[in-house]
Amino acid sequence: STSRKTFPHRSNRCCVKSHFEEATMAPTGATRARALSLYRQLLRGAEKMPTPNRRDFIKKKTQVEFRSAVAVTDEEEIEFHLRLADTSLDTVLVQADHLTKLFRDPRVQGDA
Repeated sequence: STSRKTFPHRSNRCCVKSHFEEATMAPTGATRARALSLYRQLLRGAEKMPTPNRRDFIKKKTQVEFRSAVAVTDEEEIEFHLRLADTSLDTVLVQADHLTKLFRDPRVQGDA
């Protein structure tokens, strides 16, 4: 089946896309917004890490992962990357909380 898409940036011309073309199209605005939100949250999560090395590692890893996925057009693969980013965000936040508490504990000596 085909669907009709309008592209306002193209002088309001209408384009008809086949099912195959839609499956290989760039992500929707909602998907981009979700990806950008996850990206920003991961960078903010990195700031919660207790040491500069950990903060820098999370920031760099986030940038590399998102840049490597920028050209992905398959919807299932995009969804996989978004779920992976969501899981990574949970992990970063849990680690940041745990490590911050650990570093503040007077019984712990040195860098964990």
